[in-house]
Amino acid sequence: MNPGGISVERTLPIDGALLSDVLLRLRRDSVATALRWTLGTRGVAEVDVSFTTEGTQWATKVRLWNHAGLAVAAATLRVEATAVDSVLVTLEPTLPPAPAWGDTAEELTELARATLDELAEELLWHATRAGISA
Repeated sequence: MNPGGISVERTLPIDGALLSDVLLRLRRDSVATALRWTLGTRGVAEVDVSFTTEGTQWATKVRLWNHAGLAVAAATLRVEATAVDSVLVTLEPTLPPAPAWGDTAEELTELARATLDELAEELLWHATRAGISA
């Protein structure tokens, strides 16, 4: 994962017209300002739940720590309705990965994928709870 280069993305079956409702439910249901997941040997991920609009997209900040907790990578999470029943979630770093992530940053990419998986479950849960997803 590199700024302007490699990013991680996932498509979710959520009604794009109701995306703002899903993000609002996510924020209201969170007890803190960020969702935090410890993802085993991959590391730790923290996603702010205060999304802001950027044109047709919603965006927020993400912090990813390696498994040793010594290297943090800042990233941006973007959520955008791409079709009537499709939402694209993209995670991209804001700076090049620190040397602690390794030359290929494979560890960082795996952590980013796991983070998107966890967030996808949260978003889908809120969408089905609201009756706005298949």
